[in-house]
Amino acid sequence: MAIDGRTVVGFDGSPSAWRALDWAAERVAGRGGALEVVHAIDTRLGGAVFGPRFDLETTVEAGLAQARNHVRALAPGIAVEVRWVEGPPASALLGEAAGAALLVVGTDKGPLQSGARTGTLPLKLAAKADCIVAVIPASPRPERNVVVVGVDRSAFARSALALAVTEASWSGAQVEAVHAWDVPEALHSALESGEHADPAFLKREEAVIPEAVADVPIARTAPILPVVVRRNPAEALIEQGSGAVAIVVGTRGRGRFAASMLGSVSHDVLLNLPCPVLVTPKEYAFVVPSGPDDRDEW
Repeated sequence: MAIDGRTVVGFDGSPSAWRALDWAAERVAGRGGALEVVHAIDTRLGGAVFGPRFDLETTVEAGLAQARNHVRALAPGIAVEVRWVEGPPASALLGEAAGAALLVVGTDKGPLQSGARTGTLPLKLAAKADCIVAVIPASPRPERNVVVVGVDRSAFARSALALAVTEASWSGAQVEAVHAWDVPEALHSALESGEHADPAFLKREEAVIPEAVADVPIARTAPILPVVVRRNPAEALIEQGSGAVAIVVGTRGRGRFAASMLGSVSHDVLLNLPCPVLVTPKEYAFVVPSGPDDRDEW
């Protein structure tokens, strides 16, 4: 499917939606393209809650008009269209974003201490969208001009690396490529008691980021800081992403159900966002697919 350059924002009038709108408007103002603000709603809801005389459409359209005026004040000159569509938010937004460059939604989820709150829309969109999905939390402005990207041996991680380099190029940011490895819980005590990992294994893990950079032409000349740690991968990304411009991850990993679900690391990061998170669904086209034993799950 051809990408048409649109940025689509899922908007419902909530504080998180306004944050997503601001982020998207500033991005379009700086990079070009058209902005579409879409409110997806089940029109049966108004009558069921407020009675048959409640005019849901007028209420929704009034909110969208406020959003349009806000964008025009924040970013004069950008092309902005607002509309509402009927249907469940996830399926409706996926349909509206077909062919778009980016789908943006807000969330009230934050770092680890607040990650248990409910709300699955960003997860559904990230797992199923054909375009890049940006999830915007209630985090402060970036403290570090850094874009963090999760890297493993998968082609999806190559796509994430390419996107991270592109994102960083707009602001002159440093790319921090994070590769985290860990062992099963049962083996933690062995490492902590003084046992050392096989040097050959460590060498292979240290090579993951250079190999990914070599596979992605746009990354070869970019300023990339490799970060290799022994830690839960999601926790490593969340910690490294604190204060960053963004975290970039691939949609799916190389696990057993990789073709049909969000990768476990991406899933966990989206539940505990320390900064905006961009999820790319593409499998990098110029990389030879990894072997059957490659089970990384970014």
